[in-house]
Amino acid sequence: MRIASNKIKDVIRFFREELHGLYDEAEIETFIAFCFEDFINVKRFEISLKANDTISESELLKFNFAVKELKKHKPIQHILGKADFYGLKFIVSKNVLIPRQETEELVQLVIKENQYNSILDTSYSILDIGTGSGCIAIALKKNIPDAGIYAIDVSEEALMIAEQNAELNNVNINFIKQDILSSVLANELFKKTLDLIVSNPPYIRELERKQMSANVLNYEPHLALFVPDDNPLIFYKGIANFAIKHLKPQGKLYLEINEYFGEETKELLEKKGFKDVVLIKDINGKNRILRASI
Repeated sequence: MRIASNKIKDVIRFFREELHGLYDEAEIETFIAFCFEDFINVKRFEISLKANDTISESELLKFNFAVKELKKHKPIQHILGKADFYGLKFIVSKNVLIPRQETEELVQLVIKENQYNSILDTSYSILDIGTGSGCIAIALKKNIPDAGIYAIDVSEEALMIAEQNAELNNVNINFIKQDILSSVLANELFKKTLDLIVSNPPYIRELERKQMSANVLNYEPHLALFVPDDNPLIFYKGIANFAIKHLKPQGKLYLEINEYFGEETKELLEKKGFKDVVLIKDINGKNRILRASI
């Protein structure tokens, strides 16, 4: 099917008709808004006002391509090559997870509870484990600018994207290629120098694949998503062991977690020696964040 004309109202009709049944109406309207803003710099509230305006043939091709890719369940963020997170823009690709709302809640909590610590302590330092696109580390640096921010990831491709995002958002982050599960992790790198560790590690069990949509399974890195069914807390064990060695006294740990393993992850931290372990629900009422201290 072709777009009937170069008028904006026909482009909108094309989106709605072609994507009907594949996505719910609210999602389709969001796709329309994102594309209009990105392709022709028209804001959501302006679209209806410009319904009879026309766009160029080259612009029309962009909209046509977007619908074609959306019908393959490609994420809109990958089509546009960027995503929004905590009021900032981030480059995304198949090598990094698309930043999610739940992770924004994690960042918001860290900022709320620690925003002024770096003013009191000029050596205040934060480590983001499994940084991916760099969204957590960069959002924290933007809001806690005096802190020294470090970020590690096992993926070289992800670190390249993260470095681009740091430059895009005009912040200085110390990115390091490291595997948190490696027995040869450079223990001297952060030994007892970290005030805060934050992480959104892989936590989805293989058996949960069937609950996931095609746009995640086909386009996002499985390395950053999945853990073995028989060892679902593998990354939390690694992070806890690392944190015990590298956090300063009274240092804090913040984790995004699998909603199905809230109590188990809490118990894991308590057994490792963490204090004041608190399980926090997300906006949807699901166990999503753990906060603990040394």
